[in-house]
Amino acid sequence: MPKIVKENSHHHSHAHTGNKHFGHSHHHSHAHGSSLGRMKFAFILNFGFAFVELFGGVLTNSVSIMSNAIHDFGDAIAVALAIGMENLSHKRSDVNFSYGYRRFSTLGAIITGVILMAGSVLILIKSIPRLITPEQPQTDGVLALAIFGVLVNGIAAYRISHGKSLSEKMLMWHMLEDVMGWVLVLIGALVMKFFNVPEVDAGLAITLSLWILYNVFRNLKEAMKVFLMAKPSDASLDKVQAEIMLIDLVKDVHHAHLWSLDGENHILTVHVAVDPSAGVLEMEKVKLSVKELVKKYGIIEANVETELFGGGCFDPHHT
Repeated sequence: MPKIVKENSHHHSHAHTGNKHFGHSHHHSHAHGSSLGRMKFAFILNFGFAFVELFGGVLTNSVSIMSNAIHDFGDAIAVALAIGMENLSHKRSDVNFSYGYRRFSTLGAIITGVILMAGSVLILIKSIPRLITPEQPQTDGVLALAIFGVLVNGIAAYRISHGKSLSEKMLMWHMLEDVMGWVLVLIGALVMKFFNVPEVDAGLAITLSLWILYNVFRNLKEAMKVFLMAKPSDASLDKVQAEIMLIDLVKDVHHAHLWSLDGENHILTVHVAVDPSAGVLEMEKVKLSVKELVKKYGIIEANVETELFGGGCFDPHHT
């Protein structure tokens, strides 16, 4: 049975009209504005609340509150950096960056992660001595700050959870970690209010720092995969190749490479060998069909080289 190219794929491959392009650009611009808006909101909340935490931690003599203050200051710096990187990542391509500036968003995510890891290590250094020689904090003040902290960071996490960029995903984890951290501080404050266990305060700070280190490291690993051009986690190269093989006249697919610009937008380069009977127009149709097909995998640019099956390849050994 002959292979068939779906009609709608063929139709879409010719639908690059000016109006469609304008609509896509308008949507992309709107999404970019929303992304920056969410990150700016998170920055204002984090930076403002960090001052409240710092003074509150000193007044209540709570190392866990002061640790959270240091962490939130680090978060605020990270968010400000992410805003700058995210804004830069949407610049149009030029002679220096022919693929555009999208990977700057990934760079921002990596720097953000490094800042937060450094802050967590600092918290550990300050908290461990307090675990050995504990001091009782003012529990009523800690309780009030913990409730406030859950509310503020919960709102920030909810707002930024709508984002899809790597920077926003990294920041969302920071916000969620902060919410969980404040929940633990709240529980710890309740325990210390009714029981004489001041070690809980330092223990919480250490627990939170280790939890943050674990999650930031996990997100850094994903960002580094993007930076080192590893296969995107949301797209399978084998599946892409298998679907290309179903296109009419396609006989072989090889030299396929799939990597990501920023964790969302991917690049594909591939050689597609077609039936030797195919003419120039049919080869062009295959190329357009491939480009349309792979869009559903987040592939924004597909560099497709068509060649006649059995005619040999310029680089057969894939050197």
